[in-house]
Amino acid sequence: MKRFILYTFLFMLALPALAQTEEPEGRHVLGLQLGIATVSGSFHDSAYEDEYPAFARDGLLMAGSYRYNFGRYLGAGASLSYRHNRYNLDAFAAPDDELVTGKSAEAWRSVFTLADVYIRVPMPEVMEVYLKGSAGASFNRSASWQVQTVYGDIHMPSDRATALALGWGSGISFNMHPFTVGVEAGMLFTRPEFTVADPKGNPLQHRQPMNSFNVSLGVQFRL
Repeated sequence: MKRFILYTFLFMLALPALAQTEEPEGRHVLGLQLGIATVSGSFHDSAYEDEYPAFARDGLLMAGSYRYNFGRYLGAGASLSYRHNRYNLDAFAAPDDELVTGKSAEAWRSVFTLADVYIRVPMPEVMEVYLKGSAGASFNRSASWQVQTVYGDIHMPSDRATALALGWGSGISFNMHPFTVGVEAGMLFTRPEFTVADPKGNPLQHRQPMNSFNVSLGVQFRL
């Protein structure tokens, strides 16, 4: 633990020197990404008996970003991401269930607005490797579903909630003048609290972790 604190302190002392190192390339970087959001934890591993079964499926992640390079090794910026994860209705009501006469569902949806800090290791004219830490807010819409059975309907409405969002990522990009192409992997964490009605119509408050591991391909333009 003492070594970790010492290394962290030395790194913080080195940041001003790193930021002062000039880079000949453009400092302003615009990026677009498209990838897969793999759900994790209770966002995926749900059971029928759960009070609020999430049953989220792996889905889509789209992102746009802006970065300003302070020097050769440091950068900061902002990003806007949209994540779409369908509800796994077959896990909730099996396709061969003879009691089910019909079913439908709407997906989990999230929009992330994040501030990003980058530690970069550029290799001029060839490639760049980076680490990224993010913090901001998520704007979420819970999944809704309806199952029709021979005994009546079961319905779960959706709700909207805002929550703190955190993230980390690492990536590599290759110089393809006048743009770069790369791949990024990382995690997004958020835990909004939804208020919905349970199947009996009673108010239900539930704090749902909505975490995902994301892998995306992207293109960046330097200005």
